Amino acid sequence: MKKAVTIFAISFCCLVFLFSNNACAAPAIETIKFPEPKLNGSFSIEQVIAARRSIREFTEEQLKINQLGQLCFAADGITDKEKNLRSAPSAGAIYPMRIDVVLPDGLYSYDPDNHSLTKELGMDIRPMLYIASFRQQVVQKAPCIFIISGSARRIEVKYRGKGERFILLEAGHIAQNIHLQAIAEGLGSVPVGGFDSKSVARICKFAEEFEPLYLICLGTPIEKPSLAPAIPANPLPAPPVAQPVDIRTKKIVIIIPPLRFNDMGFFGVQEACQISGVQSDIASSIKGEIKSQERNTVSATKLIKDINVDDYDAFVFVGGPGVRDYFKDRSVLRLVQLANKKEKILAAIYNAPGIFAAADVVRGKTVASFVSERRNLVSAGADWKNSDLEISDNIITANNPEAARRFGAAILNTLRMRAK
Repeated sequence: MKKAVTIFAISFCCLVFLFSNNACAAPAIETIKFPEPKLNGSFSIEQVIAARRSIREFTEEQLKINQLGQLCFAADGITDKEKNLRSAPSAGAIYPMRIDVVLPDGLYSYDPDNHSLTKELGMDIRPMLYIASFRQQVVQKAPCIFIISGSARRIEVKYRGKGERFILLEAGHIAQNIHLQAIAEGLGSVPVGGFDSKSVARICKFAEEFEPLYLICLGTPIEKPSLAPAIPANPLPAPPVAQPVDIRTKKIVIIIPPLRFNDMGFFGVQEACQISGVQSDIASSIKGEIKSQERNTVSATKLIKDINVDDYDAFVFVGGPGVRDYFKDRSVLRLVQLANKKEKILAAIYNAPGIFAAADVVRGKTVASFVSERRNLVSAGADWKNSDLEISDNIITANNPEAARRFGAAILNTLRMRAK
């Protein structure tokens, strides 16, 4: 009976809300432009972690513009404008999330590109969110609510079957950033996960692809946590920090089998390239769309036989059941031998290091691979190790697709070392 009453109340509120909006003229677009976010706070990260608590009772004081700006920046702000990287990690740097802010005068959406809020609805929707969250008092009374939503559809384009999982993980990253930034701003917060997601989406008039995942209620706590600044009022100037070497002019070719390449190995390397801004091409023994072990599809734009060694700084071989075709492929073996002769970076993961054994470029090198390639590599004169990652001169190898991120990072670090 209670459930029926709750559903009726939610539906009634939504109908009233929609009717009232249709009866009135559309409100003028209202934008709140935030000042540049501050990057030097008064408290250490350890202090705000230790001070974080779930706070459910707030004063009636409204958040200041600079506080809202810092919270939005922590949630989804752009931290590297050249590479378009943001404050919270995102699988493949896709950023499938949206951040909306509920204030007493309406609903606002956050625009990371302009670091601003745009009013989407010109009325207080907290009473409706209160009903949709099964009458949790903090939702009705909080001066500010952040709504974290995600689009699994945007993730599925690249990571088939993992969309829902990845947006949930990303919502968690964003939520923790908001909680910690709230402490640094003298605010309190509490996460709310118990709500009717479809009702919240209807109230906020979200596009169908976006699913509300988390509500974060914020405000000035009645009892403020005691925090002392971690830095002196007049700190000494920080020593100069060496700038990272720019490797965006470097090029990598990722070589995959013509059938059933390993997903983790490929996407781990591709993600590392995208985040660092390194250019990458995909090559195989055939052109066009190629399916992975998990039935993801990528497009090979180059044939291995057409690769010019001088066009690339690193040659990365991804493993999978189909990679054994390359152990006797003359064009592949010639490419590896020529790249090795020119001291280019040669990298292979999972069972792909077997290609290097077939090309006879691992004599005296320390290498890792899946155990199936141990005999071939030892016979070719390599010192085989059952380890996640090995770097031996220009040869980088990994034994396991789960080491793909470390493998990709090692390739990029080697490029940086060579660029110095």
